[in-house]
Amino acid sequence: MMNNENRYLFKFAWKSIQRNSGRSFVIGFSVSLAVVIAVWIMAFFDGLNSQIEKAVVNTNTGFYQLQDPLYSVSTDSSAPYEFTNSIDEKLKSSPILAYSPELVLDGNISTPEGATGLIVLGIEPEHHKKFLPVYKKMKSGEFLKADDEFSVVIGSELARVFKFNIGDQFVLNYQDQIGELRSEILNIKGIFQYNGKSFEKRFIYINQKTWQKLFLNNDSGKILFNRITLQTPDLSIEPNLMKSFKETDLKLKSWKQLNPEMAVVLDFHDGMTRFFFLIIAITVTTTILTPVRMLWQERFKELKMMTVLGVSRSKFWKIGFYEILVMITLSSIFSIIVLTIVIGTQSKYGIDFRFLNDGVAIERAGIKLPGIIYPILNAGQLIITFTFVVFVLSTSYLYSIHRTLKKLEGEI
Repeated sequence: MMNNENRYLFKFAWKSIQRNSGRSFVIGFSVSLAVVIAVWIMAFFDGLNSQIEKAVVNTNTGFYQLQDPLYSVSTDSSAPYEFTNSIDEKLKSSPILAYSPELVLDGNISTPEGATGLIVLGIEPEHHKKFLPVYKKMKSGEFLKADDEFSVVIGSELARVFKFNIGDQFVLNYQDQIGELRSEILNIKGIFQYNGKSFEKRFIYINQKTWQKLFLNNDSGKILFNRITLQTPDLSIEPNLMKSFKETDLKLKSWKQLNPEMAVVLDFHDGMTRFFFLIIAITVTTTILTPVRMLWQERFKELKMMTVLGVSRSKFWKIGFYEILVMITLSSIFSIIVLTIVIGTQSKYGIDFRFLNDGVAIERAGIKLPGIIYPILNAGQLIITFTFVVFVLSTSYLYSIHRTLKKLEGEI
């Protein structure tokens, strides 16, 4: 609780702000504008980066992959590992949301409509259903079962280009484990619509049983993998994963290592955020410092009279301190209201940039970039911005008070 003296000084500070309403408004508005712009920029790029990251990890990449040593250096699938109970237990005990052991085979198809390369994923359906919701995105037909024989699930873009329908057959051309060229007929069981045209045209799914018969020439009866794709909360759990699998020869790779082009895009966005923040910082510092100095310079005669009446220097510092508190409080309330309205609305409905490209989705490195961006507001952004702005405002007031009192000492 403030004593009578401090209450009087607080009221005096409040009256001083009211008497200089023009400059006070400029200062408060500058503080609020700095907070709103800085937080909005960080929220915008955080939202954009988050959507890009989700787009990458949802293309069968995952946040991380555990790869067999040969596949990790050459994408050669000829030496798959067994998905043992030991590996399964390690994955269950780690902070992992879902995982899918996968076999990977490069192939192609050729028809009168044209030819294209494919990535054939041999999956264990029940594991993969927890990893990606492709099975929920079936445009027609059904998703795979573990005991399907030579059945395949393809994307709607591949079906459109080559005029495939449920029940049709196509010939897959590939090299088997010993390097022999082979062709096999696969029956189309389902057509999915998920994650964009590039994804739908490039990836096809068969079960482990069929994959092993195609590539290894026999079904081992076991779950094998060239890679285990992992869905995790984020990239922060890498130390835990490294510790869990340090005794194995499996190679851990993050999505940024698997898709370095998109990783560079995110790094560029982070750099842009820091650049904008620097520009805002310089502008705000100048905008706040000058009005505060002029505000206290105009009070020089008033302070001189108060000094003659016996008011100590410490009282002037207290008045300045209370002014800082009032300005911070008012600016914070205004900033919070604006941020709640602006970012709250945009977080729900997004910011639509599709008109810039006539509604056509832009793809980079096979990833569809978001046309509608949803800003993400978090406590870290607010703490960083408010800390900086409070520091600038406080420093401006303290410097201005010091200069004014020093001038006062020279005249008395």
